Amino acid sequence: MSLTLPTLITEGFGTGDAGKTNPIPVASQIGIKDGAASFTDGFPPLTRTALGAGGIPPDGEDMQGILYMITALQAWMCSGQPFPWSNAQSTAIGGYGVGATVINAAGDGYWLNTTANNTTNPDAGGAGWVPAFNYGATAVTTTGGTVTLTLTQIAKNVISVAGALTSNATLVFPASIDGDWIVANNTTGAFTLVGKVAGGTNSVSIPQAGPNAPTIVYSNGTDLLNANVSTAGLAPIASPALTGVPTAPNAPSNSNTTQIATTAFSQAAIAAAIAGLAPLASPTLSGSPTAPTAAPGSNNALLANTAFVHAALAALTNSQSLIGNGWANLAGGLQLRWGSVAHTVGGVQAHTFGTAFSNACFVVIPVVASSTGVEFFTVVAGTTTASGWQQYSNNTTTVNYIAVGF
Repeated sequence: MSLTLPTLITEGFGTGDAGKTNPIPVASQIGIKDGAASFTDGFPPLTRTALGAGGIPPDGEDMQGILYMITALQAWMCSGQPFPWSNAQSTAIGGYGVGATVINAAGDGYWLNTTANNTTNPDAGGAGWVPAFNYGATAVTTTGGTVTLTLTQIAKNVISVAGALTSNATLVFPASIDGDWIVANNTTGAFTLVGKVAGGTNSVSIPQAGPNAPTIVYSNGTDLLNANVSTAGLAPIASPALTGVPTAPNAPSNSNTTQIATTAFSQAAIAAAIAGLAPLASPTLSGSPTAPTAAPGSNNALLANTAFVHAALAALTNSQSLIGNGWANLAGGLQLRWGSVAHTVGGVQAHTFGTAFSNACFVVIPVVASSTGVEFFTVVAGTTTASGWQQYSNNTTTVNYIAVGF
């Protein structure tokens, strides 16, 4: 069945009438105070004897005193209060029993008794008491040498060590205490810190790694051992060199993050990419396909994009000048030059083209503008500009010409 929470007691019975409440002694009061109650006798036989036979009725103040003592303890427990170690209690009961727990003097933890009839004070380092639960951390400061930890210090599971070391330091844990601790080495200085159990042979190195990388140690009562998980055989987080056949979860398709890409993810991505590619033979492209722009003047199997075509047309359009002494460079390489020159009387006269041929002139064709004429033209072989051709005449005349070259 389920229980209903009873009314919690908040104070001892008769607290407001303390003047009418007798404290109840342990020892029998028979022969000391007739009819008085005690923890030894309870209410003595005289209180249960008829009044006509000389009996005395129970004392109401005794009754109130008993009820007060009982309910005061209940109020203490109902308030969640644990009991501290008591010398009077220890003496009265002949020592605490195995498994007894008491709160420590600081109020942040408990002591557990492991010895029968234990009368020692745990807060004073009494034997037989071991730390149970303790809240908080122990701070230790050292400059080196040996630091012997007390039971109160190792009662905390976290031990923080600080100080500027001038020599190597050793933390000594009490013997016969099983437990584990997180030890953070916050010291400075080029010296070491180790932990060991008093009388033990093994010691554990505690590196100066600070609070972010503490060392976990445990005691088996004889020696201190390292409880940190071994990293042997494990890959480091930074730049691991994996071996064998390492695996990883497959990332969702189209992922674009720093997540590891498995071979399955890669093959799926490749297959998806190939599915969207055009075939090599007679592809039917769609959308706005692009291609690199070939170099000007290219004459090969490269794709000609619109930029190449426009550049070629622009080059063709710009390779001519239709002025009086003009020129034109045709797409096949043939080049034309034309113009008009005046010749003075007598002899041979050299002329130059308004625009040079790229390589050489083949022929110059004259058109004489007057009836008196030109006897001959001579093309200077291989020339392109100066003295490109010669005219011979004994008359003053103007000659129009057209020249062909490449």
